[in-house]
Amino acid sequence: MFAFIAAANPQIDHHSYKISVTLFLLEFMTSENIHYQRYLKALTRSSFLKDSSSESLERLLSQMSVERWNVKSFKNSLEVASTFHFIVSGRLKVFKSNPETGREHTVFVLSDGDVFDVLSLLDTKPHDVYWEALDVLEVLKIPMDQMRYWINEYPVMHKAILYYLGARMKQLMDVATDVTLHSTLVRLAALLLKNINGETRKLELINNLPNDEIAGLIGTTRAVVSRHIQELKRFGAISVSRKKINVKNLEVLLLIAEEKFVP
Repeated sequence: MFAFIAAANPQIDHHSYKISVTLFLLEFMTSENIHYQRYLKALTRSSFLKDSSSESLERLLSQMSVERWNVKSFKNSLEVASTFHFIVSGRLKVFKSNPETGREHTVFVLSDGDVFDVLSLLDTKPHDVYWEALDVLEVLKIPMDQMRYWINEYPVMHKAILYYLGARMKQLMDVATDVTLHSTLVRLAALLLKNINGETRKLELINNLPNDEIAGLIGTTRAVVSRHIQELKRFGAISVSRKKINVKNLEVLLLIAEEKFVP
């Protein structure tokens, strides 16, 4: 069963808000769905659900529906506060914004296996953040009340939630510390290192993001990121082709991130 839904969403545009219509496909989940096994595997691979049994995950999936967001689809916290989401594919930007100045700060970029909004499991208040799809986003969703009930039925989830929240809190602490203690060049190098696949040495999660999105992740502007990318190219740490950053010298990038590099 499918349902097409058009939702009017307020979007931030520098000093003012604009309204855009987001069209997404809502698909209700049953075991007859041709993608059922794929969705079940997606839940199994999620670090948030790693300790859950197959039986409990099948029960959870039976209560979920599938939603697809177009690229640049935008939601505020009020629109997601009553529903818990698991990302099957695509990337989602979680950010805060100042409508007076138009400045943004990206809190997280979430991807396959991540969940949102975890804090809404603990309280019923919407949080002052916004959500934007960086790719076509495929998510499994379930009403928050049903998710809380499922968690209470499976106490093993209590530990998983604490671990997940702990990892996110550490990430936020690292960002706050980096902004205070390190230059933007060092923060950019560290961001690239955190997103490199150790085997392929290729960027993941932030690959192909435009400079303004990268700037939001390290608390600076697009112009500053563009300047630092040229510096990293000059130092031989990276190359750029078709707007994608390729790591050429991991050792140089590491020295820059550790503030040990001498040009």
